Amino acid sequence: MTEAISLLLRIAGAGLILLALVHVPISRNFQWREEAARLSQANAAIFHVHAFFICVLLVIMGLPALLDPGIFLERTRAGAWLAWSWSGFWALRLYCQWFVYPGALWRGKPFETRMHWLFTAIWFGLTALFTACGLRQAGWL
Repeated sequence: MTEAISLLLRIAGAGLILLALVHVPISRNFQWREEAARLSQANAAIFHVHAFFICVLLVIMGLPALLDPGIFLERTRAGAWLAWSWSGFWALRLYCQWFVYPGALWRGKPFETRMHWLFTAIWFGLTALFTACGLRQAGWL
């Protein structure tokens, strides 16, 4: 079981790093530069800094999962904090997918609906994976 979770952590880690990298084409597709130009200078700067740090956070989350998944599986207090914190983070992201983004953004739009469901599956999978790591840290798995 540990080997299966290690493999899933490595896949998740690579996926998180990939997600950070695809923010560049995503920003072009959603025309973030043009949209930010309509904001006040302060709000535009905050938007760009937050987008950058989301990418940094994704890489920071992805690297240990990809390169050293044992961090999440060897029972330590730090590993427990990490696993449960990341589980909570991704659970909150999953919540936002359904209850913060308006349904009008995707309902009735085939591509957007597929993306909505794809990211629902991704956020659910990350939540489940890090919850499993937390359960392992607690000795329940």
